[in-house]
Amino acid sequence: MNHRPFLRARPLPVLTLVVALSGPAWADSATDPTRLSLEELMSIEVSSAARKPQPLSDAATALHVLNRDDIRRSGASSLPELLRLVPGVQVSRIDASRYAITIRGFANRYAGKLLVLQDGRTLFSSLFNGTFWEVQDVVLSDVERIEVIRGPGGTMWGANAVNGVINIITRAAQDTQGTLVQAQAGSEASGLALRHGGTLGDDGYFRVHAKVNQHDALQGTNGLPGHDARGQKRAGFRIDRQPRTGERLSVQGGVHEVRADVKGLDTRLDPPWPSGVHFAPDTQTQSGAHLLLRWERAVHADHHLHLQAYVDRTEARSEAFDLSVHTVDLEFQQRLRLNAANELTWGAGLRHISDRTRGSFTLTMDPAAARTQIYHAFVQDEITLSDGLHLTLGSKFEHNPTTGLETQPSARLHWRASPSDSFWASLSRAVETPSRATLHSQINYRVQAPLTASNPLPLPLVVGLRGGNGVVAQELVSRELGYRGLFGHRLSVDLSVFHHRYEHLVSLEPRPLVVGPSHGLLTYGFANQLRGHAYGVELSSAWQVNPAWRLSGSLSTLRMKLVPYPGGAGDSAFGTSGASPAYMVQLHSRHELGHNLELDAHLYRNGKLPDLEIPAHTRLDLRLGWRVRPGVTLSLSGHNLLQRCHREFEAEDVQTSEIPRSWQVQAHWRF
Repeated sequence: MNHRPFLRARPLPVLTLVVALSGPAWADSATDPTRLSLEELMSIEVSSAARKPQPLSDAATALHVLNRDDIRRSGASSLPELLRLVPGVQVSRIDASRYAITIRGFANRYAGKLLVLQDGRTLFSSLFNGTFWEVQDVVLSDVERIEVIRGPGGTMWGANAVNGVINIITRAAQDTQGTLVQAQAGSEASGLALRHGGTLGDDGYFRVHAKVNQHDALQGTNGLPGHDARGQKRAGFRIDRQPRTGERLSVQGGVHEVRADVKGLDTRLDPPWPSGVHFAPDTQTQSGAHLLLRWERAVHADHHLHLQAYVDRTEARSEAFDLSVHTVDLEFQQRLRLNAANELTWGAGLRHISDRTRGSFTLTMDPAAARTQIYHAFVQDEITLSDGLHLTLGSKFEHNPTTGLETQPSARLHWRASPSDSFWASLSRAVETPSRATLHSQINYRVQAPLTASNPLPLPLVVGLRGGNGVVAQELVSRELGYRGLFGHRLSVDLSVFHHRYEHLVSLEPRPLVVGPSHGLLTYGFANQLRGHAYGVELSSAWQVNPAWRLSGSLSTLRMKLVPYPGGAGDSAFGTSGASPAYMVQLHSRHELGHNLELDAHLYRNGKLPDLEIPAHTRLDLRLGWRVRPGVTLSLSGHNLLQRCHREFEAEDVQTSEIPRSWQVQAHWRF
């Protein structure tokens, strides 16, 4: 199905714009405030680990931060591509807009063990337990930082923060004053973003933004043109006010519409019946809106209050499946120092989710509509044992109507051995609660012709999946050790090792064959018949070769083994051990060439995915940036430069495309 593109941009207008804006070269590019030394990077403020501001070096978890300079120099134009820079994050592209992104295994398009947040609002879909990356976008220049926790974060963030948390934190409105025009064009995609910020009286600031882009279709794995073009448009605002000293009020919201072509799973009972799984062209239209209110007050230096509420509405339409999800979330948090040795953080909240679906023979929900209320509370005490030694104890208590009360405790020990060296250890539990799809879905993914080798019946045989009402939460018990340190002023090291033990993983269990008047039905049901373990090492380092050149790199290893309980079939329902690479290696180079030129290189090596028959591959991205004058930059980026195209993943419900070599030009103008 063809649709009108939102934007048809080409490189020539972008280059003309930059030339028109060009003036004398910027003589001192080192004044860029986004550039940080290694010492500053180690002390950058983070908030995801303990739900309070703290230096990165004090976080007792495996945490990596993408700061503004990382984002600006990445050459990426989307959130998924930006996340390739994070050590230990598996980013596998499926087609032009869909991705499988995960941490520490269980790679899947939906990745239910990875919780994704933006400014405290969850982007995680409770209907399918995962994140629809084709819908998520933001003006990247408005992102302050992205904090990525590798490992469980359930004590702070609740269910589904099992293997990791991605927290996207946008900049305050007062930091985005003036006007920004951002344009891109290239071999795959084109786009335009506009943002303007101003003041509201003596104590307030605002910004508004709009963004459109168009992505062309890629080539299918069969060598034919794919059917996965995408166009999107979105707009939003943010208002920050400080009514009185120590008090901050923030309101933000946005709307979006995404139209994405896809070759999706299409199963029909009418002949002719294909020999395998059948994919048919479709167009998915997804739209939504959200509004978030946050109030913070510092009663005094050791007493802080936080209240947040948001509403979110998402709708999706396609030939196979329609959905509408409404979410209302309210949360309160208090942080106060009880005495010289104890700082207590606690909070409580509730979330109300209502959804309505319309299915097809391929996919349906029974019941078609549902309402869910989740109540939660958490408490955490940071105890100072001695100078430089801290013990943090806490737990999340969460009640849902499916599995009842779930507790997610943790104990974390942090030792500041010296001003430049810190060690940490943790023991924690996290859970993934069943999604609506796991409980109530009816999926038919294949119809086999009668009287064939795979179907001896004289009737067509429908093969499908059925939800299991008895499915319980999947559990993780995690043990981690870590070290962060500086060696002089030019070398940093971040090391973590982990062992994860999983219980009650969701498996696919065969059910008895049922023969009806028109067809046979062979189904597999969701059940908790798997357990297993995973372990690995994550090492990253940065070396400031000289003031103009920085090298960084990382190595991440993963070993997984999943085994069935007695009587189980042993087939994992959501991500197998061989769908994630045994190793991932990254090398990054940032070089100031002089004359306001920047040269950035990103080299990736990912191991094979044996369960998906994806070979190991190496990827090289290059970016050349030019600071034309203050406020005006131009960059040229190339991606996947070592090969013409390659596959990165195989999804079960959409057809895969080849990921090609590509290039793009980006122009930024601030005034």
